[in-house]
Amino acid sequence: MRGSFSTDRVAAKDAFAYWSDLVCDVFVKLDCNSTVRDRFKATMLYDTLGWLRVVEAESDAIEAQRSRRQIAKGCEDDLLVSIQIKGKTQLIQDGHEAVLNAGDFALYDSSRPYVLRMSDDTRLICLQFPRSEIVGRLGPVSPFVARAVDGEHGVASLFLELARMLPKRVSELDKAAAEGVAEHVVDLLALSLGSKRGDAFQLANGHAAMRSRLKQAIRRHIRDPDFCPTLAARSAGISVRHANRLLAEENTSLGRFIIGERLAGCREMLSDAYYDNLSIGEIAYSYGFNDLSHFSRAFRARYGRSPKEYRSRRTRQPFVAT
Repeated sequence: MRGSFSTDRVAAKDAFAYWSDLVCDVFVKLDCNSTVRDRFKATMLYDTLGWLRVVEAESDAIEAQRSRRQIAKGCEDDLLVSIQIKGKTQLIQDGHEAVLNAGDFALYDSSRPYVLRMSDDTRLICLQFPRSEIVGRLGPVSPFVARAVDGEHGVASLFLELARMLPKRVSELDKAAAEGVAEHVVDLLALSLGSKRGDAFQLANGHAAMRSRLKQAIRRHIRDPDFCPTLAARSAGISVRHANRLLAEENTSLGRFIIGERLAGCREMLSDAYYDNLSIGEIAYSYGFNDLSHFSRAFRARYGRSPKEYRSRRTRQPFVAT
């Protein structure tokens, strides 16, 4: 969804109030103030790139504060990145301060209080996206917030170059391409943030660590009949899309992995004489299956025989000639 706004559309006396309300609508709930209310001017262009919101804004001096009161009003749980194109921005969050000059960028967290102070004649690009997209790549975000990153060097320069192009090019992409580009944008952002902290090893092994966390979360809940791909991803703190991408590296998907774990649990019970007092249906239901016919078909497809045949082969006594 694309849109543009400008204080030129309203009377000068209403410009700052108009802009304050607009910022709260487009981003998150904020308390805004300015030392130049009487002459305040600003423009904004925004668009969406799949699940990634892209905003380019230019404004006179403004202070935007995300207070606990404003956090309590809403349910936003997004992360944001400010990319300084012109002017200067001061970002304060969790006791850290980042001063952004042209070519710098920094991450901040909508679920925690923060302050943004922008100078006159500031132009920036802001990216807003679900927390899970970074958590799935870097883990907890607290070590990365309000840390200025120089976008002119290393992998950060690739992120900055791509981010600068987005406001003008987003509208040219279809839905599938947009989501693919969004993934690449956040991949580069995660690499940039991790490289600044020297987390090369963590980044190199990030997919394996997150995949392990995802599998553990699934195994903890595998007996819950209501457990589904959406809940599996949520329990690991990542999106379904990112979970599927992690498992695709092992030639599977979130849905197939969940079914596979359920079938493996059932097979283990069918292989153990301790559970011979349970019917096949009871075993299937205990691992979250609610359709016995579906369970039998899936079990045969995975193990080459029906659950009944699998159990019978174990319990059948060998014939001894006399």
